[in-house]
Amino acid sequence: MSHKFLEPIKVGNVELKNRIIYMAMAKNLSSFNMKVTGRDIAYFKKIAEGGVGLIIAGGMVVDPTWPSVLPGSAGLFADMCTPGLKIMIENAHKNGAKILCQLWHPGEVDYSGGHPKSVNEVDVEWIKKTEYMFVEAAKRAIACGADGVEFQMCHTYLANQFLSPLWNHRTDEYGWDTLENRMRFSTETLAMLRAAIGPDKILAVKLQGFDYPEGEGPNGNDGINPDMAAEFAAVIEKLGVDLITVSAGGSLTGKDNIMSGDVRRAEGWKVPAAEKVKAAVSIPVAASGNIRHPDFVDKIIEEGKCDMVGMARGIYAEKDWVKKCAEGREDELRYCISCMNCWNVNPFATDISNCSVNPFGCRERFQEIEMNKNGDGRVVAIVGAGPAGMEAAVTLKHRGFEPVVFEKENRFGGNVNIAKKPPYKGKFQWQINYYENMAKKLNIDVRLGTEATVETIQSLKPYAVLIAAGSVVTAPPIPGLDAVETVQSRDILDKSMVYANKKIAIIGGGITGMETALYLREQGNEVAVVDMLPPWPTDMYAGDPRFMMEAMLESEHCHESGVGMYYDSKVLGFSDGKLNIESTKDGKVQALDVDLIVLSTGVKPNDALYNELLAAGVQNVWKTGDANATGKIFQAVMNSSKFALRLG
Repeated sequence: MSHKFLEPIKVGNVELKNRIIYMAMAKNLSSFNMKVTGRDIAYFKKIAEGGVGLIIAGGMVVDPTWPSVLPGSAGLFADMCTPGLKIMIENAHKNGAKILCQLWHPGEVDYSGGHPKSVNEVDVEWIKKTEYMFVEAAKRAIACGADGVEFQMCHTYLANQFLSPLWNHRTDEYGWDTLENRMRFSTETLAMLRAAIGPDKILAVKLQGFDYPEGEGPNGNDGINPDMAAEFAAVIEKLGVDLITVSAGGSLTGKDNIMSGDVRRAEGWKVPAAEKVKAAVSIPVAASGNIRHPDFVDKIIEEGKCDMVGMARGIYAEKDWVKKCAEGREDELRYCISCMNCWNVNPFATDISNCSVNPFGCRERFQEIEMNKNGDGRVVAIVGAGPAGMEAAVTLKHRGFEPVVFEKENRFGGNVNIAKKPPYKGKFQWQINYYENMAKKLNIDVRLGTEATVETIQSLKPYAVLIAAGSVVTAPPIPGLDAVETVQSRDILDKSMVYANKKIAIIGGGITGMETALYLREQGNEVAVVDMLPPWPTDMYAGDPRFMMEAMLESEHCHESGVGMYYDSKVLGFSDGKLNIESTKDGKVQALDVDLIVLSTGVKPNDALYNELLAAGVQNVWKTGDANATGKIFQAVMNSSKFALRLG
């Protein structure tokens, strides 16, 4: 089909082949001395190959001496930063994309524990020096072949802090009292940038549409709002800015207000701010904010709400987003499911994807290796049609193998069917849809409602067998549970069980237990969560919908919200209508009134069939996903991809 966003557009004196922008996104791929690495180069090459019209590479550090620096970001503060950047830009151009470098300074945002100064504490001399750093960084970007630069006025970073009443309390010419003063840092810098890069390069701005969504700011102060953003836009257009991308939120207002991947936000939740800005200017304006679907992109452009669309995580998850749309392959799109695992990047882990739907997220160098299509019709039996089994099946089919997938349930998705049930997590269905589409399109033999056995697998005479049967729950012995209704958290979510006006205790405060607590609380129940672990286990939020959790649980004990949290607590047993628990810190015993007990005490690999196959002498048997080691979706997808690519 024809898409509005595939039409070319002129930005300044530069024509872009389409209206999709890959926005700047923290990836932690650069070296510790802020040089562009081979990982950066491979990453942006893949982005360009995927068909976007414009790439924003950034944020790129302009002041390495500032106490806060985003780890793993590239720099533009010295000539030593430029060799790798030149190659990165050349690759973008070879693949038809234009590329801008985002000039970045965090201001008060503290990424390094260095306690940076606020905009109220720096003097005018520092301000002038910093403006000069932006200009010198821009000159280096242009010298490397960049098509322009983007000035960061968003996400509560430095320029945003001058613009906002939440942070700017200065009383001098850079204070917040007048539009001219609050914009002075930005207008001075933008004027110098325009002069430095010349008229034929793009000068873009990433503009703050709002600091907080309406009504969510502290003490009724939302900071910058869309009307203010429109005022700012009219001013910066007169300075020669060619493009404005509108985003919102930031680290200083809470990560749930910045991330377009935040699981709670609707698609296009920042678009109204872009629409306000577009009405105030005549230059192209790009919208952003959880934008995923081609039809939605077409709609907001056709309705005049924006001229272009910026996507970060949507492209990160599906780097061929534009290419597939241009080729009529929309049914092959892997949509970002907003799991936010990409927030957790380990710069040391060079062969680990951190994306739940893209096994090559941040490991694009390995995607450069040509897929060996030597399957020759050999049969591979796969047990389980969840992400682990289906990722392997799709890849093996591309290689020329004949995967046969056994799934005992009458549906695709495995445990993602459980993961999608808690509030705000309906996007997980998109991953299931992808595998359903690909199974149909590739004519993969998927046998739903069929439980695999040793005999059925042997009858195929398979070249290899992959067990991707997920996990099974574990249940520790607890005295007295036979006297109270008890159910597994998985069953509550999977079967969409409904309870009302119950007093419920959930034993186990991991992600599944917490999501079950939210699910049951929203049904009108009084819920308590009991866990042996201390409050806020660090790994609990590593790549899961933690923003939802933070919204639900604003303190260690959330009785006022209908959820009681009992960390560092051991379950003694149930008797006389009460669950007895004991603090592991001080030995205090409490008795919780309980009508229903929910067990969420962990899972273990479902690998019984694997062991049976080995005992029967079946050769070339493997395990993947939770059947091998319980973990997260991204691990299942990545490890299954690796298996499928490396199978001899």
